[in-house]
Amino acid sequence: MVTLAEFKSVTKKFNDKTPLLNVSFAIERGSITTLVGPNGAGKTTIAKLLLGLIAPSEGSVIVPLGLKIGYVPQTLNFSSSLPLTAESFLKLNAPKALQKNIEKYNKFIDFEHFKHKDISKLSGGQLQKLVLLATLLDEPDLVILDEPTKSLDVLSQQEFYQLIEEVKTNSGVTIFMISHDLFTVMKNSDQVICINGHVCCSGKPSDLNSNPELLKSLTSLGFYSHHHDHAH
Repeated sequence: MVTLAEFKSVTKKFNDKTPLLNVSFAIERGSITTLVGPNGAGKTTIAKLLLGLIAPSEGSVIVPLGLKIGYVPQTLNFSSSLPLTAESFLKLNAPKALQKNIEKYNKFIDFEHFKHKDISKLSGGQLQKLVLLATLLDEPDLVILDEPTKSLDVLSQQEFYQLIEEVKTNSGVTIFMISHDLFTVMKNSDQVICINGHVCCSGKPSDLNSNPELLKSLTSLGFYSHHHDHAH
């Protein structure tokens, strides 16, 4: 595997707070990497560092020059007075979208059903799907997904995972997900990184039997608690 992006001994400080301390990991090209950890563990800080929105206090974040990154945030809020339809939103965020074949996404998004609706009238799930569609149609090299299934029902979650796997396989896009979803971790990741201010453990879900620390972390995650008191 070829490394696409890498954190090398990254520490990030905000005044008297240090959300990240000596964090190192690599994201392999064409893989699905999932970042897990409790609230306040530093997951959003890592996303911002990857996007280049903030700089590390120490260490380095290595991202190739010209790498095209797409980002799907956890939530989006729009003013109810904003005169923008779903179709217009797609045109603004993925200008070439209408020139491409989006039928392959219809099973997931059913775009024809709500493309003329104002985005302020969309459900949370519809809006999440729309933002993901715009991101994928823009053909990024790396997609960062922050809790991507939070607003989706069970069926849409399953369709989402299938879509992400298909996109990865067919286009080679690299996926970096922030998630609390045990199903995502176990079934849809090539690499799992457990973080709580520092990297507690990492590995492949397929190697659970030989990685007791990762197994312990994922077991804790399944009960919606994820705590570490060990240091590295």
